[in-house]
Amino acid sequence: MRASAAYHWITVAPGQHRFLRTVCESLGLPDLRVWIDSQVSGETFARTDCGGLVTATGQCDGRTVAIVWSDFRVNAASFGEANSRRFAAFLRELDRPGTGPVPLIYFVNSAGISLMEGRTVFSDAFALWPALLQYAERHPVLTCADGKCLGLAPVLFGLGHYRVAVAGRTQLNLTGPDVIRMFFGEGVNFERSAAAEGFHDGTDLVHELVPSVAAACGRFREILSPASAPSRPATLGQRTDAILSAFLDAAPRELVPRWCDRVRLFLGTRHGAPIGIFVNPPERSNNMITVRTLEKYAAGLDLFRALGVPIVSFLDSPGFDPRFDQSAANNFRRMLWVGEKIIHYPHGSMGVVIGRCFGGSATLVFPKVFGGSRMLALRGSRIGIMHESIVTRVLSGCPRLREQWNAVAARQTPGLEDLLEEGSVDAVVDLPALAAEIDRFLAGRAAPASARRTARPALVLSARRAPLSAAFPQRRTV
Repeated sequence: MRASAAYHWITVAPGQHRFLRTVCESLGLPDLRVWIDSQVSGETFARTDCGGLVTATGQCDGRTVAIVWSDFRVNAASFGEANSRRFAAFLRELDRPGTGPVPLIYFVNSAGISLMEGRTVFSDAFALWPALLQYAERHPVLTCADGKCLGLAPVLFGLGHYRVAVAGRTQLNLTGPDVIRMFFGEGVNFERSAAAEGFHDGTDLVHELVPSVAAACGRFREILSPASAPSRPATLGQRTDAILSAFLDAAPRELVPRWCDRVRLFLGTRHGAPIGIFVNPPERSNNMITVRTLEKYAAGLDLFRALGVPIVSFLDSPGFDPRFDQSAANNFRRMLWVGEKIIHYPHGSMGVVIGRCFGGSATLVFPKVFGGSRMLALRGSRIGIMHESIVTRVLSGCPRLREQWNAVAARQTPGLEDLLEEGSVDAVVDLPALAAEIDRFLAGRAAPASARRTARPALVLSARRAPLSAAFPQRRTV
């Protein structure tokens, strides 16, 4: 790799340059420190000096954030040698040893690698892939696709921990419409086929559609500053609201709101500190875990890991969806993918069974064998390999196995005493005791993992208040 040019910081007021105002005003940035070639001064700075890619930092809600903006009107924001090297140097500057996390907000809108610079540009342009990947290992990266994102652009967009796209105006593809028509005919509707809406509905590339860049900035502020950003409360069912209200400071922010309604992701606060939350809505009877559900768990695990927050999973699921369309959709690899993320989660995890926990869905309650700190069950919850009625029907034709099962079932009491004694469940609680249990988890998550895993679980906690059935009426288990 050839030696990089020298760069320095200059301060730019947003009012000086109209193309920066939307981002600066939406993020509340009083000014920008732009990372630019050393020969450019603050007095002479112009948008063309950035070669289609602005690299800067600013103060957002009291913390430093990095901003990268694709300025499509300059060379279609293509990745050339000069701006690619500066982008990589910018990431290295922010990731120096001893520095704390600096979230990166990247607004992606580019025609891809510059055609006009020839094949020698490959090394510098493709070097952004490992550079941004390495940066994302230590810092949160939030990406917004806006306009035509082609070639390398959607690849870099996909490295974000939370990825939004501006609806109605964003296309993502490996090449542009002219090349598509040249080789595949005039009948191809590029705008429709490459639309971000299709990626949002059918893949895990786009987490959320937003109406504008300003709305994307608002969402990013909610993620980075959940305690101070303007609130946008989620709409909750009665039972979900009862669970979250039992311990959160205020209504949480919902993330990835439209992918799959069998699990919901929230970012909330407890005593002012952020906490990530997964909930299978107990209002739903059909919370079977599908491939799409697993993709949503993965999205939450990636983002919460980048933010460095503890996480709690509230599980009410009859198990994984066993139908063959799920196998064809690669469900086993998705299970392994999500399981690995849970096992390696470094910031503390806890699970609470709030209804049903059958079969493989038990892995999504962050069990202690997967590294979870604590596992609880609300009183009245049911845990098993399968629901008892299903096992009984499966074994109805074999009296010997039915007799063995009846002996096992007799030990599986409604109070979960066998799991408490065995240690996989730490406590059975009523809803009013949940806040104290969350605080116990948060206080203990700084302990070494080995100490957490060898600690003996408590026996049943009797809250001696309203039973579970008061907040969660019994319903037929599917």
